[in-house]
Amino acid sequence: MELGPYRLISRLGAGGMGEVWRAEDTKLLRQVAIKILPEALAADPEWKERFLREARTIAQLNHPNIATIYAIDQQGDTLFIAMELVEGDPLSTLIGRGPMAPTEAVRVAAQVAEGLFEAHSKGIVHRDIKPDNILLSRRVVKVLDFGIAKQIGTKVDRTLTQGGMVVGTPHYMSPEQALGRPVDHRTDIFSLGSVMYEMLSGEKPFSGDAVTEILLQIVMSEPRDIADLVWGVNPVLADIVRRAMRKQPEDRFADCEEMRLALINVVGDDSGRNRAANTPTVKSYTFDSGARPPTQPGAAPQPGPDSPPRVPTAVAKPVKPATAEQPAQPRFRALVADDDPSTRFILGSILSRHRIAFDEAENGAEAVKFLKSHEYKLVFIDLLMPRIDGWGVIDYLRSRRGAQPPRIFIITGVQNQKLSTADQDMVSGLLYKPIDVTQVEKLVS
Repeated sequence: MELGPYRLISRLGAGGMGEVWRAEDTKLLRQVAIKILPEALAADPEWKERFLREARTIAQLNHPNIATIYAIDQQGDTLFIAMELVEGDPLSTLIGRGPMAPTEAVRVAAQVAEGLFEAHSKGIVHRDIKPDNILLSRRVVKVLDFGIAKQIGTKVDRTLTQGGMVVGTPHYMSPEQALGRPVDHRTDIFSLGSVMYEMLSGEKPFSGDAVTEILLQIVMSEPRDIADLVWGVNPVLADIVRRAMRKQPEDRFADCEEMRLALINVVGDDSGRNRAANTPTVKSYTFDSGARPPTQPGAAPQPGPDSPPRVPTAVAKPVKPATAEQPAQPRFRALVADDDPSTRFILGSILSRHRIAFDEAENGAEAVKFLKSHEYKLVFIDLLMPRIDGWGVIDYLRSRRGAQPPRIFIITGVQNQKLSTADQDMVSGLLYKPIDVTQVEKLVS
């Protein structure tokens, strides 16, 4: 198969933004990577604009640690990008073999930080730093896939950024990204810190069976301390990981260059900057004569006879949002009724921050049960719920309307939702999906 001057050789992979192929440039006689937007999406103006925005974004970047774009073209109905073909393995493959040696983890992280600093200097935030998007070639570390990158300070169609929508890979998101808030370059610093945590320990800092569980941990709780997971980790390196993963952006490194310099100081060598780096290796423990390794996975390391006593660090548990039963002095109580767990998570996180106790209902029948047993000042109701839909819940509220009815906000994915005169008397406002976090913040503040 040929696309203009490019002859497709083999399929390398696929993602939400299209397929990636190894190809030969028949004019320059070199191999390249071709990213093809699916035809169904190419016909969609919004998705086509996303694809073009990715190409324009990457085209602004010229750095050894970022994959270079060569051209963007269209052949018939097929839209594609020709870019640098990087031979190597994703970082996720290496992490899958076990924890990495700290010196190698530092070298990888320092090069990623250098590439990100270049992107940030152009006003570009990657927003999806994860092991799959970090490629380890024989010569250098490359940051890939700026598919959801956001350029700060440019006029971009808001329909493409979806204000308030959670974008990225859950395990490595920053708290502000998990909440759908505006982000800047410091969100990439948090994600890189999360990747470092996994490189050193072999474990993700936040995990769970559901996306909402992971997001809740990112926002509300601290991961197990890296020093408790990695035997003998350099205290300075552990502090770098902790600082990069602070919940508040202002508590992290000011920029990726500051983080890179801190990493370089750990190994005492800056010779790898913009130059070749050894392929990282799987970590192997080395112990002083008096120290012993853990006897089994997960067992606490045993200090040697001359080692100072180790003070155990408590493992932080997920913090649940405030409820009426907790002594958190809630301002009042709210009900969130929606069968979409992501919407419940976003609304619950906002309510918690504003000291509002709340109950969650996954369907209309559960919502009615809550309404029968509790008094609420604020109620969020999704119209399309199973068992009893949102209209049925509103009818129930209308039937028991008291002197102080709750403020009711309808959640809907239907733009320009119409309300009858009777519904307008009951409903305080409409919230459209994806939820606009800023709008909800104003409602509850």
